[in-house]
Order: sequence, then structure tokens, then C-alpha cells
Amino acid sequence: MMIRRLMLVCSCILCLAAIAHCRVFGDERFPVLAWYSIPEPNLGDERFEELARAGFNHSLMRYSPEANQKALNLAHRHGIKLFIVDPRIASSDPSTAVEAVELYRDHPALAGYSLRDEPPAGEFAEHARVRDFLAEADPLHWAYVNLLPTYASTSQLGTETYIGHLRQFLQQFRPKVLSYDHYPVLEGNRIREDFYQNLEWVRDACMEHDTPFWGFALSCAHSPYPIAEPGHLRFQVWSQIAYGASGIQYFTYWTPKPGKWDFHDAPIRLDGTRSEVYERVRRLNQDLQKCADILTGGRVTEVVHSGPLPNGTTAVHEGSPFLPHPDSVQSPWLCSLRKSGNGRLFATVVNRSPFVPADISLVYSPWVSHAQPAHELWGVNKCQSDNSGVRMTLEAGAAVIFEIHRKSVR
Repeated sequence: MMIRRLMLVCSCILCLAAIAHCRVFGDERFPVLAWYSIPEPNLGDERFEELARAGFNHSLMRYSPEANQKALNLAHRHGIKLFIVDPRIASSDPSTAVEAVELYRDHPALAGYSLRDEPPAGEFAEHARVRDFLAEADPLHWAYVNLLPTYASTSQLGTETYIGHLRQFLQQFRPKVLSYDHYPVLEGNRIREDFYQNLEWVRDACMEHDTPFWGFALSCAHSPYPIAEPGHLRFQVWSQIAYGASGIQYFTYWTPKPGKWDFHDAPIRLDGTRSEVYERVRRLNQDLQKCADILTGGRVTEVVHSGPLPNGTTAVHEGSPFLPHPDSVQSPWLCSLRKSGNGRLFATVVNRSPFVPADISLVYSPWVSHAQPAHELWGVNKCQSDNSGVRMTLEAGAAVIFEIHRKSVR
């Protein structure tokens, strides 16, 4: 009886998490955000249709107050939610802020208000003041702030440690969603070694504060970052999905004008034409929505890695759904276990290389009876499962989501 009650409580918690997710994001689609979206001179139905066709359902771009209204109307026609950037909303004069919020809060395409990108910790209290005001003036939409990655300096962070930066933000700002960026793929087929450590710290801090998080994929080349190849994009997106990201953002959609950074070859080039990255992003976003029924409910309960272990990660163990096949040479992979709101179990296996394919052969842990692929995904060349385990050939950064079935308990 006690076990049944405990299972019921756990199930209720997971269901509440799924309900909270829907309240924050407004619908059952998986959130995909275009950062630096359609520029003001290019606002029009054709461009928003193109944005939606690429699989984006959220957009963020700085416009004039007049263009904000036009962009909201266009976004609504194409099923896109818009984050508003308006300096009046962060004004120290409450009456000015109220006037600005009243312009936007009743629009059906409004996602929320973007306040700041990558602030130091010394600004958290002021942003929290604005957040509290917004929550009172417009309780239905959320205040968006994006955080720095692990490789920011202590002076940029404003704290001695990165985990301290995360915790201070979560405690002071109390976001509905924590957003942060980390761009791991570097020119010369190199990877930042702390990419998974960043994910571990974000996931841990968000679990402590019962807060979902959104991650980024870099889709705009600029030194030292290369043009986004399919493996680069899949590696970033599926790694973050495996860690439980509740939304994916791309920096950028439209190529910004080069200046301090030599931006080039985002999905839409500076001249408005599509680059090869557009189709890569579209195809990946299509897979995210294919899996939305799995990704928008429940939560990730654990993430494990094969060797060699990245910094801060956990090795595979018998509590994981899969173990390495004893007679196979393993390519590096990670596996996460996700429990849905209705108690179903899903495992996401990711090729941990953004550059080369992987042959992965796994056996079931003692508690697993069998597994079956949930969806056909881009970059999966082979995927077989039987009564002993699973075997797959994954292109660079590709992933498979399996539904996991437990052995019966007698």
C-alpha cells in the first residue's frame, strides 16, 4: 500500500510539471526560438511564413515600438510567439512602464518581455525588480533574461564561480525559465571541454529550484565558430534535449551586420537569401516537433555517459537503461532517462561527436525487458532492437529516442 501511495505521489508531481510546462509555453508544441530574427525593414508575411516553415514558433528581435505592433500581428498570422524588446518596460518610471506593457499584454502573439542578455550578477536585483513589476502588470507573460556560459570570466559573471552565478540568478530573479548560451563547436573540429559540465550545472541548479531551462544552438558562423554543419547542430540540440531542455534557441536566424564579430552564413544571410544552414535547421526542428509529445511532459531523471567521461558527468551504471555491449568497441555516447507524466519511460541516446559517425551497440540493464525506437530521426542510419539490446549507426551528433519497457515484477 505504501509503495502504491508513493508511486501515486510521484505520478502527480510529474503531471504537475507537465501542466506547468504548458502554462509557461502556451501550447503543446516544443518551443523553438529564433534569436536575431527578421529585421524591421524586412517585416512581412512572406518572411514570417519562411520563419515558420523553418520550424520556429518563437521569435526575438529588437524593433521600434511601432514595428513591435506590426511584428506581433504578422507573428500571430503565422503561429509564432514574439518576445518584445522595449526599453520603456525596464524604465525606473512605473507609469512609463505601465503604458508600454498595456500596448502589448493583450496581444495573442505575445510570448513575453526580453529584459537583458548575459547580465553580470550585480544586475540581478534590478532585473528582479522589473520582473516583479511585470508579474503584477501582466501575470500571463514572462520576463526573459539570458545567462552567460561557463567560459565567461569572473568579471563578466560577477561571481567567483559559475554555479554561484546560476544559483544567485535563480534565487534573486526567480525566472519561469532559465535561458543560457554555450557554443561548444570550434573551428578546426574542436570542442569546448566544459560543454557537458555547463549542462550538468544548469540541470542541477534548475532541479534545485524546480525551474525548466532553454539551451542554444549556434547557427551563425563567426570566428572562432565554423559554419553550422548538420553534425554541429544535432550535437548541440540533442545533447541539451537529453539533459532535459524544455526549449531550443538558435543564435542567429538572420545574419547580423558584421562588426566586432565577423557574422556570416546564418540560416538567412545578410542580403536576405537562404544559406545551406536554413535547410539543416528546418530539418532538425521538424524532428523536435515530431517528438513534442515526449519532450513537453515529464522530466529527465538521469544522464549517463560512456567513457572517456567528460568533466562533471556520471558513468553508465546498472540503473541506466543500457550498458555497453561487452564485445564491442564503443564510440562515445550519452544516454538520458525521461519519465513522462503518464509513467512511460524514454531513453535518448546521443552520438557525442559533432564530427564523425558512431556505431553503438548496447545491452539492456537487468531491469529492462526491451526497447523500441519512438520516432525516425535525421542522422540515424541504422537502428535495431531485439530481446538482448539495441544496435545503431548514428551520423555526427545524431540521436535515437527509445521507449523503455520494464521487466514484470512478480
